[in-house]
Amino acid sequence: MPIDPSNDPNEAYELTHPPGDPHDLPSDWWTVTCNGIPVRHFSPDRKAEAERYMVDPVWRAELAKSRMFHDRKPQG
Repeated sequence: MPIDPSNDPNEAYELTHPPGDPHDLPSDWWTVTCNGIPVRHFSPDRKAEAERYMVDPVWRAELAKSRMFHDRKPQG
């Protein structure tokens, strides 16, 4: 099956400094949006991670998986 460049899910992601952010983040933070909806915020020194988040779907899935607290086993 040929790859359809117009159907790339990574094209929906953008990296911005949104003015007047509803979460009151500092203006120098990076926000990754998907179809205009903020999905993740990164501090100013983590711009490389924000860019990777936009273009690497495998890494996005790994980050999401590591954040699911209900999937973790109890410690102890």
